[in-house]
Amino acid sequence: MAEHTAWYPPGQVCYPPELPIYLRNVYDLKPIVGVPSDADVIGVHAVIQAANRVSGVPGMHDPGLLMGLADHLFSVQMARYRSKYSLITFPSDATYVPPELPAHVSVKLEPVSGAPSDDEVTRVQEALRLYQQFSHAPSMFDAHVNMELSQHLFNLQMARYMRVAGECHASPVPQTSERPGAPVQVATQSLEGPIDATNNAGTGASAVGIQLVSPSAPGVDVRELMERSNQLADRFNRLLEHSNKLTERCSHPAHETSSQMSSERFNQVLERLTQLFEQSSQPAGRSDRLTECFDQLLERFNHLVEQSNESNTKANELADRANQLAEKHNESSECSNRLSEQANKSWERLGGVLGNINKVLVRIQHAIVRNHKGNTIGALDCLVNEKGETPPALHNVVSLRWLSERFSGYPEWQTEVRIDGAAHKIYIPDAWLGLFLYLYGIGKGLCESEATTTLLAGKEKDARARLSQYFSSCLG
Repeated sequence: MAEHTAWYPPGQVCYPPELPIYLRNVYDLKPIVGVPSDADVIGVHAVIQAANRVSGVPGMHDPGLLMGLADHLFSVQMARYRSKYSLITFPSDATYVPPELPAHVSVKLEPVSGAPSDDEVTRVQEALRLYQQFSHAPSMFDAHVNMELSQHLFNLQMARYMRVAGECHASPVPQTSERPGAPVQVATQSLEGPIDATNNAGTGASAVGIQLVSPSAPGVDVRELMERSNQLADRFNRLLEHSNKLTERCSHPAHETSSQMSSERFNQVLERLTQLFEQSSQPAGRSDRLTECFDQLLERFNHLVEQSNESNTKANELADRANQLAEKHNESSECSNRLSEQANKSWERLGGVLGNINKVLVRIQHAIVRNHKGNTIGALDCLVNEKGETPPALHNVVSLRWLSERFSGYPEWQTEVRIDGAAHKIYIPDAWLGLFLYLYGIGKGLCESEATTTLLAGKEKDARARLSQYFSSCLG
């Protein structure tokens, strides 16, 4: 599909919701001017992931914040879509190319031409769900791939919406009727250029597209023209409603430019309608009612332009109020800084307390598993880490029992674990040693860092010894 980068307003601003301090440390979201960059979108995804994790802590769930972040992500993705694709036309040869996925994602995605099918959308949703399961393993998760895959799903959903919207608002084809006398000849007229009632980020071009369609074949009488005029009147009523919404949404000075653009386009449409009126009013003896209908349309359109001009005045008033609020904000900044420092200290203390409680809960869980009679190698898969994760949950149903049964014929991968005082042999391939060290947080000195799963060269023997010691202390 052809790109339309100049179609998206360069001064359009996407405003994020107000973030609490603990989320600003993840990524401090700033207002995005113009087309969002990759880093901007990745930052929004990072904050949403952090907010979802924190919402599981009792007393930390904030549905209003999650809703605001979801709205902001929609606005950002819509801005990228609008900067690349036209929202008014939808060619059947449009092609949406998915990002290249890593080998550990089993779903294969192909380019989608035109409106996607249910199966194509389902495959993209499944690929996104599978890939986000690896977000806890940094070596297997790329934030840029996650951002592109999420944007690809958004593009496909917009393609489906555009197709459905086109089918619902298709112009009716008038029937040719033969009547006595000379038929009225009507030339096909269309209003060139899209008419956007709002540039509000996140809503897209929701204005009603106006197109006057009439066949070039002879035999169209005044009745058919009247029917089309009534349809035009209905669509202009919908335009008037969108203009009212525009007035309510003018809460930033950036909308002033949008209102002016809308006013200019409305004037262009007005000129087109005037030309059409002059052409259709030539056979005056048979089109008096048609002339009256178009007079009403012109009157409504003039009223619409007046309302758009009024919205500019309201935008200026809102800008003055925003300046006053900014002055008050500066006066209270010192108090806000003190509160911020106190909140940071409180969060630090709370983090330390939660960390100690978490360690105690992990030891209690290990003790419960250890006190179970008749434990075998399968009990190792029940041991949780400080995040409450087990090997099957982290590695997509790959467990220590499965590894031991699968690779029991490789003595070089063998290590010994004591469970209920008895020695048991388990088998862990070299490629999995770093993952288990990372899972239980015991990779210090053996991995490149405690936040990675990459094992240092020549540390395989030491890694098995540390895992044996850890498992034996938990279940021995």
